[in-house]
Amino acid sequence: MGDREAWLRQARERLASLPGTELAQASGLYLTAPMGGPQQADYLNQVVELRTSLSPRDLLSATQQIEAAFERTRSVRWGPRTVDIDILWYHGFSAADAALVVPHPRMEERRFVLEPLAELAPGLILPSGRTVSEALALVGTQVVRRHPGRTEGHTSPRSNGSVMDYSAVQAEIRSLAHTKGAVILAHNYQRPEVQDVADIVGDSLGLSRQAAASKARMIVFCGVHFMAETAAILAPDRPVILPEPRAGCPMADMVDVEGLQALKAQHPGAVVVSYVNTTAAVKALSDICCTSANAARIIQGIPEDTEIIFTPDQNLGSWAAKKAGRELILWPGFCPTHDLIEVQDVLDARAAHPRAKVVVHPECRPEVADMADAVESTSGMIRFCREDDAEEYLIGTELGMIYRLSQDIPRKHFYPVTDVSVCPNMKLTTLDKVLRALRTEGPVVTVEPEVRAKALRAVQRMVEVGP
Repeated sequence: MGDREAWLRQARERLASLPGTELAQASGLYLTAPMGGPQQADYLNQVVELRTSLSPRDLLSATQQIEAAFERTRSVRWGPRTVDIDILWYHGFSAADAALVVPHPRMEERRFVLEPLAELAPGLILPSGRTVSEALALVGTQVVRRHPGRTEGHTSPRSNGSVMDYSAVQAEIRSLAHTKGAVILAHNYQRPEVQDVADIVGDSLGLSRQAAASKARMIVFCGVHFMAETAAILAPDRPVILPEPRAGCPMADMVDVEGLQALKAQHPGAVVVSYVNTTAAVKALSDICCTSANAARIIQGIPEDTEIIFTPDQNLGSWAAKKAGRELILWPGFCPTHDLIEVQDVLDARAAHPRAKVVVHPECRPEVADMADAVESTSGMIRFCREDDAEEYLIGTELGMIYRLSQDIPRKHFYPVTDVSVCPNMKLTTLDKVLRALRTEGPVVTVEPEVRAKALRAVQRMVEVGP
């Protein structure tokens, strides 16, 4: 009812102003079809994470007072309402009585809860034993979509969209990193506040190479697991710390050692080219690695009478094969985040920003890449947008890149092709986890010496080709 976005904002502000409470993070806004009958219109919903010293029951009482301030009548189950606040989860606490049920008993049945919750905590273990992401994949009975208007809680072109002041924890992280001789690396897709605290921000290979060249005693890699492995391959003499060990890469996991060995046996003379976004074990089975920036040049450098197996990203492989004028044996993998970007998203974004050029990552679907004004790696996007003469750009990659571009090229305007291209694994790393990793000097990512030696050869051959 009324100005729903304003009411949600006010509700968040009231939650954040409760005694001993701060708003840690918020999902985007979602528009959800009603479940209770035709008298209820589509509604907006959002999940927020609070840090609070209030007990669960005091927090419940406080949320009910906020609802009352918005004239919410709790006796009305269905029909028009203003603001409805539920406690989904309270870390380390559970209860099941008439007054309070935590975790929320129907959380896993409700797509409108799981969609935004998956943004903030995709790996959270629910009472069923499933993660939030796994539970979301099983629920499809309700129409839930991104709100087409503002997306409160998400990165905007000009700021990180957050009401939080991270300066104190960032200062503590920088001080501790200096004391311990650590270099902090953050991938372009990391949260804005994590990018801001890093010594170096960039793409996965660039970060690993700079880490290896640095004099740091330890490397803290804010990214996903294969990136930390690559750093460990290039810098085996120093500990490489991944602040969130659950941060994996679904695309890297789509190619397995046994499957690749079987494919190589079917094509005994083939050269295996593997995207650097792979595990160390797959790199060890590969003849040469590539980046999204140099994939086409690496393919062009292989003799024309030689078969080429390309893993794991069929979209990048298709794009590189087209540029190089070669045929490839493509492993059927893909990046789930880039695969969310569709042709209609590009058409809608161009209609909203007709003067903007479209720049997409080659991990996007071929039909999306074909529509773009430029297809670039993340480092290539920065270079292209800095040197190009346009003032506005539609960016087709993970949303964290919008913040990186806006920081590096503040005089220009950047918009996402779609707001759904969020990598939940990249967003798992938070400042608190970075601070804990520095304090404990772990968890450390290691690569077995035999695997490292073979993987290093493939990486070195890629480096010889150049960026």
